[in-house]
Amino acid sequence: MLTKRFLLKLEENLEKTYCVTDIETTGQKPDDSEIIEIASVKVQNGQIINEYCSYIKPQFPIPTYITQITGIKNEDVKDAMLVEKILPEWLKYIEGSHYFCAHNVMFDYDFIYKNLQLCNLSSYCMDKMRFFCTVKTTRLLFPDLESRKLGDLIKHFNITVGKRHRALDDAKATAEILLICFKEILKRKDELLEKLETTQLDKLKSFEAAEYLSVPKEKVYEMVKNGQLKVNETYTTKNGYEGYLFLRKDVEELAEAIFK
Repeated sequence: MLTKRFLLKLEENLEKTYCVTDIETTGQKPDDSEIIEIASVKVQNGQIINEYCSYIKPQFPIPTYITQITGIKNEDVKDAMLVEKILPEWLKYIEGSHYFCAHNVMFDYDFIYKNLQLCNLSSYCMDKMRFFCTVKTTRLLFPDLESRKLGDLIKHFNITVGKRHRALDDAKATAEILLICFKEILKRKDELLEKLETTQLDKLKSFEAAEYLSVPKEKVYEMVKNGQLKVNETYTTKNGYEGYLFLRKDVEELAEAIFK
């Protein structure tokens, strides 16, 4: 999410390295789905500098509807390496990046983080990175757009894409959107700072707090439990669970302490 802290050090932050990532999966939830393709492109000083992409061999057959969406068939991944072999390679690629960026960043992050845990791999590289979500940022910068779906933004901004719903092409498209956001942020820095100042008492849900703090959602609940993060209000989620709302200013202050 775009924060006051990011804007106050805007020029410095725009020069940092962004690891723009996209994954293709066999479903929507990391607990019962697998990653079948992962891609990242590094953005530095306003341009894409290199890229990484790999198939991942799943343990179970790819559902037909996923093949219809992505075009990825079981025969495409039959000779690919397993996730426990690919993720160390990917971690080596992202090493040294400052920001983990994706279109709906928590989706990609949750899948990768859960797989790192399942494979007993260190999340150290990811733990050092801040989050940058192009969905949230375009919502703030372009509030009049009817949709912030990746496909709709690609059409709106006239971005050339090879194949949709393929990890590398979608990662490249997301990187182009990131660079468009950077140009807009530079033009409107003072206005955006003022806007964020006036929304400091806005309430954030746990997944939004997780994005601000660049941590897994589980970590937010730990912070609540140990008193690091103050709950402003509770509510019942549509699944019947207890949800937390936090004041934006409290989350910002904690992020400042963590990343000072």
